Amino acid sequence: METKGTDFYLDGKKLRILSGSMHYFRVVPEYWEDRLLKMKAGGLNTVTTYVPWNAHEPSRGTYHFKANLDIVEFLNVAKRVGLHVILRPGPYICAEWEFGGLPSWLLAEDEMEVRTMYPTFIDAMGKYFDELIPKVVPLQYGNGGPIIAVQVENEYGSFGKDKNYMKQVKEALTSRGIVEMLVSSENGRIPMENAYLKDVLMTANFQENADRHFDDLIRMQGADKPVMVMEFWTGWFDHWGEKHHIYSAEDFSRLVEAVLKRQASINFYMFHGGTNFGFMNGGNFQNGPKGKHQYLPTVTSYDYDAPIAEDGDITDKFLKIKELLKEYVPEETKNIPDLPADIPKRAYADVEITHYMPLDTLLEVNGKPIINDEILPMEKLPINGNSGQGYGYLLYRTYTQKKPTQLKFEHPPHDRAQIFLNGQPEGIVQRRHDTSETVLELKYCANLSVSVQRRHDTSDTARIKGGKEGENSIEILVENQGRVNYGHDIKIERKGIIGDVFVNGIMQEKWEMFPLEFKKSLLEAASNSIKWYETPAHEKRPALYKGHLEITDGTPADTFLDMSEWTKGVIFVNGFNLEIWNVGPQWTYYLPGPLLHAGKNEIIIFEQDQSAAALKFSDKPDLGTVVRVRNDEDIAPGL
Repeated sequence: METKGTDFYLDGKKLRILSGSMHYFRVVPEYWEDRLLKMKAGGLNTVTTYVPWNAHEPSRGTYHFKANLDIVEFLNVAKRVGLHVILRPGPYICAEWEFGGLPSWLLAEDEMEVRTMYPTFIDAMGKYFDELIPKVVPLQYGNGGPIIAVQVENEYGSFGKDKNYMKQVKEALTSRGIVEMLVSSENGRIPMENAYLKDVLMTANFQENADRHFDDLIRMQGADKPVMVMEFWTGWFDHWGEKHHIYSAEDFSRLVEAVLKRQASINFYMFHGGTNFGFMNGGNFQNGPKGKHQYLPTVTSYDYDAPIAEDGDITDKFLKIKELLKEYVPEETKNIPDLPADIPKRAYADVEITHYMPLDTLLEVNGKPIINDEILPMEKLPINGNSGQGYGYLLYRTYTQKKPTQLKFEHPPHDRAQIFLNGQPEGIVQRRHDTSETVLELKYCANLSVSVQRRHDTSDTARIKGGKEGENSIEILVENQGRVNYGHDIKIERKGIIGDVFVNGIMQEKWEMFPLEFKKSLLEAASNSIKWYETPAHEKRPALYKGHLEITDGTPADTFLDMSEWTKGVIFVNGFNLEIWNVGPQWTYYLPGPLLHAGKNEIIIFEQDQSAAALKFSDKPDLGTVVRVRNDEDIAPGL
């Protein structure tokens, strides 16, 4: 693809890019073709996707390109369907994805500076591109593939302004064989100035004020270049405890029409959002209701109020897009294929919870702890080839002879810590604000008194009552709720306990650390263990719970897990996991049919608090009470 004046050209013919974002890693591979066919049937000619470094290289030097990470197969499916591809390989992608797509093992180095010219970061990026780029080079348009453009970094101008870094990323792509058009995308005039390179086409990201953003592009790179919105936000993402964001079809259509009247190209972000499977949701620091800069983790659903819903159903927004594209871009929408039917959904019968495994037993199955004098964050643990722990939970255990009456953290745990004294729950410390504010919210549990007493600007204190004389155990179960994916806060995104812990005013040494990553090996060991017990009344400590879904009548169908009677944790269906939390907004969790099979399906729940007697299913989603998104100033400046 090339540009001539204000137009894109492909094979000597004008091309108006009508694109939609879909992330292959958020959709089961069995449904890639269905979703892409629906995009084509909606009038699009291009699909845009990010590439998540942390999913493809989960530990240093270990690469995954199979199943829903088979990017080559995804690109081939797009070609078969008849869609061009804009590839956005990062290394940083944002995307409301864990750590913005950067691998957590980078943070094992204290001095690490991501998204800079820091040598270790550049070296790691280069080695990753050595694996990734040769896989996609043959799929460039000039080689007979679908890729017509490749993006350099992502929204870098909102993070930094080192043009040498942008040039380095560009060189990392071109030196490995990328020859198609290079683009970048930014959300505002100043970020555009920070990241602009003369030989890389700048595009805009927005949800309102199209003319203003396009005028910024023209001022930046001249009136003789095509204008394109790389991210026209079709909705917005949700954080736990918020309402479900929607962008009304009426307001949406008004702005789409404004873009098309400008003869601009467009990429709808997202056209199909999908699901944050596993532990891969991100998080953000942003101003909360009282103006405080607070940490907010992103929910499991990435529905995004997109034209194609999380479960693959079309929406009114989809139909309005199709209508507008036919009206304003008839030359690109002449041969739209028929729309595939929506995939059937089913509400299965309740699944009884028959067995449970206490936390102490789970820790035995997990293996011996890491023992160290100093307490360590996840990224510093000597596991996974010294790549540390990326995701999941980390239980810290220590012992003290004196009756513990005070527990103080040098910094707030990242991100949610459940505290147990001699096995009994004492309270929950939930990270909210950054370390300069250090005001934590505490939740009371089990009729035991817990309070936070502020000591100074970087410490938080939980007072514990009810300790025993003699040896006492203190356990702190810390959950990584998702590394921040945007802004300068990614620089401090280590997880677990950060800094020292003081018991009765004395720094505590000698810690046992149990990383609970819930990888396949642990799930199989737990499933095969004989140490399951018939389900009793609710445990006072986190535990595993188990049941089975029997499918005896045909091909498994898509369904939704209704977890409204459970509290917080992770549900594993045949080893595939979804995170749950009863603070909303979402109350159901999309479970694609391909993750189930005929016969017996094992379902294991790691419940951190209050369990229920059964699992329930629905044939309809419930993403919660809605709130309208109006424009890019209202949603979250700088996100």
